[in-house]
Amino acid sequence: MSSDSLSVSSEVSDPSDVEEAWDAVKIRKVGEMKVVDIPSGTRETASSDESSEASEDRRSERSDTVSPRGSKKRSKSKKVRLKDGTVIDLTPPDRLLERAEARAKYLETKNKPEDAMKEYMRCTALSRLVYGDGHWMLASSHVNLAYAYLTLRGLAQQAVQHAEIARTLLLGGLHTTESQQVKEQLYSTLQMMYYVFGRAYTMLKKYPEAEQNFAKAEKITGERGKASSREQRNSAKDMHIKITVAMAKLYANQNKHALGQNYYEKAMRLVEDHHGKGSLQLIPIYQDMGKLEQSKGKHANHDQAVESFLQAHTIAVDKYSGQSEEVADTAHKLALAYSESATAEAETAAEQYLAESLGILQVLHGPHHPKTLAVQEDLCKLMLRMDRSDEAVTALKTLIAAKIETFGDWSEEVGDSYKLFGSIQLSQGYLEKALKNFKKCHGIQCNLYGAGHRKSKATQNTIDMLLQSPNLAAKEGQTKAGQLKSRPRFNATIASSAPSSSSKMYADY
Repeated sequence: MSSDSLSVSSEVSDPSDVEEAWDAVKIRKVGEMKVVDIPSGTRETASSDESSEASEDRRSERSDTVSPRGSKKRSKSKKVRLKDGTVIDLTPPDRLLERAEARAKYLETKNKPEDAMKEYMRCTALSRLVYGDGHWMLASSHVNLAYAYLTLRGLAQQAVQHAEIARTLLLGGLHTTESQQVKEQLYSTLQMMYYVFGRAYTMLKKYPEAEQNFAKAEKITGERGKASSREQRNSAKDMHIKITVAMAKLYANQNKHALGQNYYEKAMRLVEDHHGKGSLQLIPIYQDMGKLEQSKGKHANHDQAVESFLQAHTIAVDKYSGQSEEVADTAHKLALAYSESATAEAETAAEQYLAESLGILQVLHGPHHPKTLAVQEDLCKLMLRMDRSDEAVTALKTLIAAKIETFGDWSEEVGDSYKLFGSIQLSQGYLEKALKNFKKCHGIQCNLYGAGHRKSKATQNTIDMLLQSPNLAAKEGQTKAGQLKSRPRFNATIASSAPSSSSKMYADY
């Protein structure tokens, strides 16, 4: 497929002229998708004995002109109860499709990804019933399902598979329409398809393919900006922002810092133009810019990274209430950015924002919530960096007790805390206590991953290093000897006693 196949006639400069351009040209290409205009008089002049192919084209045209969310009269639900009590749902599939689409969006907003996925799958099956195998609306359902796999489950390969089906339907068939609205929806579906390809290939680390698909999606943005409806133009602007951010992340993953920075700045300008300065959409962009700067390693400008995270936190404080989870999240990330700097002022600021985040989360979720515990652990680590070991130990004991209650005794989170506790005691010179906590960590890791896992091996190496100390080695030897002495001796002689009924039974055999 050629990259320049998305171009539209250059003489069309005003959205009102688009319809005339479509009437003047019988076949246009969108990517490699052919869109054929059918003049309105075709149906009037067609003879009664028209071929079956022309009849099929007309049926496709009529279904194109009416969207499932459009002005078509809704079919009412109809359920029939049989004599045996069985209820049969006779609701038409187009009505079921409309319901499934609404439910999928609702469940997605309610953070129920698995239930939303089921509805998106149901939408794809119902679209095939309503529109047929080769219709572009079926391709649109596959694109929506691919996007759901990508965003709700994080499964890039499944997203690629459904996007491939959509591409075959869109670019391999001839789509007939005389509605400008349907043409705009075709552009939207095609753009979303390329966007899904780009993000999925980025996750699969196929960066050249991702860049090519993002470029195609970005090229369609210009054509969608000429749409006749305001809704479509706004949708095109929102999609342009998503594509720009995705391209910035693509270059960031490849450590192309200059290109990534340029695209993040472009995304900021697009958001400010479309949604205004101080928009909530700027928060993740500022945070990603901060991460990009931190990824430069020894060449990173930590002050610039902190400034980006500070901008995000300022917007969150301005838009949300003081006791909101969004404010706690931005404060936590800002604190981690401050902690990257090795100055006393930065560490003091990091402690201040960690305390702010911790206070909000304790009010919202309580002391045993995973987010609350994560902030507490970062606060313990910061205290260690600030040479406040006693405070860190006291906080860590409380943290371990809360983690055991929340995650269980044999959880990864508890094992990590025991390892941190052992490291603190090792730095303080308490070798015996440190060995005890490292052994607890090793037992949990062996139970979760097995003795051959890299984490278990790393902890075992630390234990072996500690046992090289003469004092610990002697105590360890005495402990093992005591355990052997305390074991009861094995006696192979069985005391004579009256055989039980079960022993008599087995003796007979």
